[in-house]
Amino acid sequence: MIFIQIAASLLNMSDATVELRENAPAQKINVVNWENFPYAPDVTFWAGWNKEGLILSFHVKEKHILSLYNTLYAPAYENSCVEFFFSPEGNNAYYNLEMSCTGSRLWHSKNEKGEKTAFGDEEIAKIKIKTSLPEFTLIDDRNGGEWDLTVVIPAEVLPEGFLESGREFTANFYKCGDKTMDKHYLSWSPIETEKPSFHQPKYFGKVKLQ
Repeated sequence: MIFIQIAASLLNMSDATVELRENAPAQKINVVNWENFPYAPDVTFWAGWNKEGLILSFHVKEKHILSLYNTLYAPAYENSCVEFFFSPEGNNAYYNLEMSCTGSRLWHSKNEKGEKTAFGDEEIAKIKIKTSLPEFTLIDDRNGGEWDLTVVIPAEVLPEGFLESGREFTANFYKCGDKTMDKHYLSWSPIETEKPSFHQPKYFGKVKLQ
């Protein structure tokens, strides 16, 4: 898949999101990897970039919208959550960004030895998220519905020189909800493990900055 190059400044997330959704190919997060967790929310995403950073926009429709935390840093995966994992060099070293429907997030990296770096609040705050739901709000909506989330990962938190046309790397995109009524673990690129695990860089798919 490709991240399209967009003209709008990523500092203006509204304009950048409109351009992205009008021009980027729509992608689906719809692979049910583990039969014990068959529920599959409807998830679409669009991917773009320019010299300011990466931009991803998600649209989710699900039966239970859950936000258990009202802070910037929180275990987003327990909530209605979308995630982006990527390996800049296409090896075992990767970054993982996990985002709840109201903007709480985790931002980590692992090197090739599996040693984890958890970024602090100052670094996490540089990643900008805009959602259709009230930010950092507690929600337990069992009637379900739809929500949108757009995230900008700025150049300053990416590897130096990463943002260049033709860059190839590997990545995966996820939808989960550990504490929702119907626990689920969807991916964009299939994962061939016995139990749910998103931390599997060998199953990341091929991605290119157009």
